[in-house]
Amino acid sequence: MSVEEIKQAISELSPAELANFRKWFEEFEKKCANVLSVEEQLTRLRGSLKGKGILKAFLEEKKRERGL
Repeated sequence: MSVEEIKQAISELSPAELANFRKWFEEFEKKCANVLSVEEQLTRLRGSLKGKGILKAFLEEKKRERGL
C-alpha cells in the first residue's frame, strides 16, 4: 500500500473512525519512540563502556553463572 493510498483511505474515514485511528496512531508513535529511546540509550552505554572491559567482564560473569 502506498502513502497516497493510505492518505486516501484516511480521508474517507467517518469522524468516529478517524478519532479511533488517531488514538491508535498516537499509541503507535509512543511505542516507536520508546524503542528508539531504548536503542539510543544502549548505544550510549556501549560507547561509554567501550575499551574499559566492563561489558566483557559482565558477559563472562553471566557465562560462569550459567555454567558455560
